[in-house]
Amino acid sequence: MSDDQSRPLDDEEVLRYWIPRLVADGGDPNDALAVRNRAATWDAWPDAWAELGDGYIAMGQDRLALGHQASAAAAYVRAAICYHFAQVVAFHLPELKTELQGRKVAAFREAAPLMSPPAERLDIPFGDANLPGYLRLPAGRDGPVPCILLVPGLDSTKEDFATIMEMAVQRGLAAFAFDGPGQGEVHPRILLGQNYEACIVAAHEAMAARPEIDAERIGTLGRSLGGIYVVKAAAVEPRIKATVVFGGAWDLGDWPAMPPLIRDGFVYATGADDEDDALARLSDVTLDGCISAVTSPVLVVHGRNDAIFKAHQAERIAAALPGNATLWMDEDGVHCCHNHAFEYRTGMVDWLDRTL
Repeated sequence: MSDDQSRPLDDEEVLRYWIPRLVADGGDPNDALAVRNRAATWDAWPDAWAELGDGYIAMGQDRLALGHQASAAAAYVRAAICYHFAQVVAFHLPELKTELQGRKVAAFREAAPLMSPPAERLDIPFGDANLPGYLRLPAGRDGPVPCILLVPGLDSTKEDFATIMEMAVQRGLAAFAFDGPGQGEVHPRILLGQNYEACIVAAHEAMAARPEIDAERIGTLGRSLGGIYVVKAAAVEPRIKATVVFGGAWDLGDWPAMPPLIRDGFVYATGADDEDDALARLSDVTLDGCISAVTSPVLVVHGRNDAIFKAHQAERIAAALPGNATLWMDEDGVHCCHNHAFEYRTGMVDWLDRTL
């Protein structure tokens, strides 16, 4: 692991990336500012975020006791987001990371039945195991509805899709967010490795079997690393009707230029001994040899200032699919365009609504 966690927090990095990401995922920018005031280094970051999460848990309990389910749900979601941010950089503290991950999962479990419409906890079959996820179905349905499969990235999980799930159900779309190998509560039971796209196909099969969902109108949205995998899934599963690559890439060729914390994340998710071992375990993370099989519409959303996956990666995907790909490049966007989240997240869901 790198020693990046001990370095001082950089105000420009916090303001340019972390606060936009927090807000995009449903958090409060004031929380990020509070953490910045309490934590001088990345080592102090987990405890500062966890304290805020504990406060939202207490708030949720108080609001629920008074019968205010909507407020309680919102507080529990904010708690989950805080716990997620607490653990996201704690690769050098695996026991603490696991504990905070568990607190995030527990907080979202409390929120799920209180949402309107509620989020249904599901475990979908995957080989000899199950993958956990949440399904939200829009209210007032008149027959089966289209569905979006929400695929996390390296350091995101099903709980981080709360804002996009809400946008989906508001538009009459179902949304299913789940943890795959190496992600969220699936780690370390199943580590990130070869053939991740198989879990997307498994999620597609599970959703297609639901009577509330139109099996002919299921699309995917893959965030960051998940953006590579949704294209690979579309290549092997032609029933996927639309694909959104949200801050994704063609391959891991930008590895040497990635922030050290991201490379640490790959080592953690794969259970590797070091970076070289992690790359070896992810040798199939490339669209070489498969992208030509993609025939359904693809939307590629990317930020020119992405520090993880460079802009040329998105441009390469769009160029390889000249007949069915659309590229939205934000010239001022950071990774996943978090700094312009409203524009692109609503835009992506609207595109899926039209396309499905």
